[in-house]
Amino acid sequence: MGKTAEELDQLLKLVRDEDVATLRTLDRQLHSLLEEKERNEAIQRQGEADRDFSKRCPDISIDPDLLALVGIHPENPAQDDKALIREFIARRLTD
Repeated sequence: MGKTAEELDQLLKLVRDEDVATLRTLDRQLHSLLEEKERNEAIQRQGEADRDFSKRCPDISIDPDLLALVGIHPENPAQDDKALIREFIARRLTD
């Protein structure tokens, strides 16, 4: 749930007259909070994806660490991720 432009302006007014050191501290804390929230959202999305996969394929067990890697490297096309996963599954099924 996002804030309105007016609400954001009100927040900015609270810090507009602060000194540079205070603003830098606030910036660091905001970045830290942003990273934490992004991590939490990613964990939540991963949990939902895991549950969805388990519902659709109850007889197949895939290492959660492997599923967690899907899509985290934007430089790798999704097709490459899929190929790696297929190879991994094939190896586990033949072992």
